[in-house]
Amino acid sequence: MTATVYNRGQMVIPVKARKQARIHQGDVLLVEPEGDGRIVLLRLERPKPKQSERARLLHRKGTHPVIVGGRKISEEELSQALADFP
Repeated sequence: MTATVYNRGQMVIPVKARKQARIHQGDVLLVEPEGDGRIVLLRLERPKPKQSERARLLHRKGTHPVIVGGRKISEEELSQALADFP
């Protein structure tokens, strides 16, 4: 396989090489030059997608409203909130 380095130092990793290395869009790669013209690319842990910070109320026809989005609430936070509820 071959790849071409473009004017800004960018290059495209061939599809076959990406599939074999399981490199996908959004992956973070560690670039290590090893001398003699060799560069080693190591796939690091895939970044986790950020969850939406904003929760919203979704009204479903014929059922009760449901809150979607936002961060997960721990059981301790839920117990504390329910303890304050009359």
